[in-house]
Amino acid sequence: MRARLARLFASDRTFYAILSLFTLGVVWVALTSLYPMAFDEEFHYGLIQIYATGWLPYGIEHTSDMAQYGAATADASYLFHYLMSFPYRLLDGAGLPDTAIIIVLRMLNVGFVVGALWLLRSAFLKAGVSAAITTVGLAMFMLVPVFSMLAAQINYDNLLLLIVAWCLYLIVLMTNAIRRDGKLPAKELTLLIVAVLVGMSIKYAFLPIAAALFGWIIVLVLAASRHHRVAVGTQLRGLWKQLTAMRRLAKVGLTVLMITGLFFASHYVANLVTYGHPIPSCERVFTEQECTAYGPWNRNRNYAAERSESFVPLSYPEYMVSEWFPGMAQRLTFAVAGKTNGFQTKAPLPALVYGFVSLSIIGTICLVIAIVRRRVSWLTWFSLLVTFSYVGILSVQLYGDYMATAQPVAINGRYLLPLLPLLSIVMIQAIRTTAARIKPGDLALVTVVIFALLLISGGGTLTYLVLSESHWYWSGVGQDIHAALKAVLSNLVLPFRY
Repeated sequence: MRARLARLFASDRTFYAILSLFTLGVVWVALTSLYPMAFDEEFHYGLIQIYATGWLPYGIEHTSDMAQYGAATADASYLFHYLMSFPYRLLDGAGLPDTAIIIVLRMLNVGFVVGALWLLRSAFLKAGVSAAITTVGLAMFMLVPVFSMLAAQINYDNLLLLIVAWCLYLIVLMTNAIRRDGKLPAKELTLLIVAVLVGMSIKYAFLPIAAALFGWIIVLVLAASRHHRVAVGTQLRGLWKQLTAMRRLAKVGLTVLMITGLFFASHYVANLVTYGHPIPSCERVFTEQECTAYGPWNRNRNYAAERSESFVPLSYPEYMVSEWFPGMAQRLTFAVAGKTNGFQTKAPLPALVYGFVSLSIIGTICLVIAIVRRRVSWLTWFSLLVTFSYVGILSVQLYGDYMATAQPVAINGRYLLPLLPLLSIVMIQAIRTTAARIKPGDLALVTVVIFALLLISGGGTLTYLVLSESHWYWSGVGQDIHAALKAVLSNLVLPFRY
């Protein structure tokens, strides 16, 4: 039986069954949840409507009412809104009501996430990760409650996750090629540049990840120079030869993609010329009075004005330990309503939080042991490079906000979602390496028990289902379905038995 369990986790059918269940739960949330959901769904939908007024992402005239969207069309994180404006135009032109348009756009976002998960699996398998570990790692990611909430709504993080998955896939292909024969593949490098240009236009928070990607390429080139004795100049000439040797259609296709990526990313240059900054804040685009309509800007402004002169800030390490990590853990596992319900927040289910934190601690300890023993793959080093780059810059930025406002603002768990698939995989790899003496069948049995405990503790969509209230859903069918499901499933989730 245990041997069958081990084979079961390695099966393609198991992964697709888990992905189907995850998709089913997310689709239910998307279809039934009242608009707007939390995580700025109203903000994103409003910007989509603004971009629908013009055919190009440049040149849309700003009006004072747009200040509620921050820098509005001057925001460098704009490409999601611009691209989504095209299905919006079609649906709006067909006469569909807002509710129907919102649900269709939510379904497109679900598609982005499902595509990202499929591409992540392909990337991990090509990186040499076993099918079983890949399935377990991605299933663990799908059990994060906030991921289910985010995937069900209109949000640029969903498209960004797809781009991150694409970048990882290309990095895997490039790493495999250069480790095999010391040659950096030109097609994959060109596509990676395009992917980075697109990613940085979707969300400027992608920039630290982009820096880590190109940092890894430098590592690859230097490694090829050392281990394959291929000089850097020879590698660069080899890249040019590969490009010139491509078929004409491939050259044209890559050229069009590169020009398109540069066109989108030139938003940073346009902002620099117009507003004096590539990522202008609201007051550079509108007046300070107009910017008070933008919630995050106004919140930080008021906090800064109320900051006591006697305020003694925590040191950066203290801030990370007492505010950042606990805040991230809570906001990866809680449930929250949208603006209509005043962003009503429900604390995470305790058993689920303890479960994830315990697994993270175990995984981190095993990862450190594996590193000390030098029993880690290149994927681990790549994951650590991306993680330290992204988390380092994000945490320093949020620490700066804390220093200015005296409040630990903007600590949102969803910011970490692009990293969690990587971290999940490398930690599970480390656990497997550390527990090498344990038979696969025994580990498979333990894994099944862990998944069962996480599920009955509220994993995935269950947290949102059992913690949410009826007024979080569309009246009528949405509320009726929620009430029926909650009546049944609440009895199966551990914290609701007491």
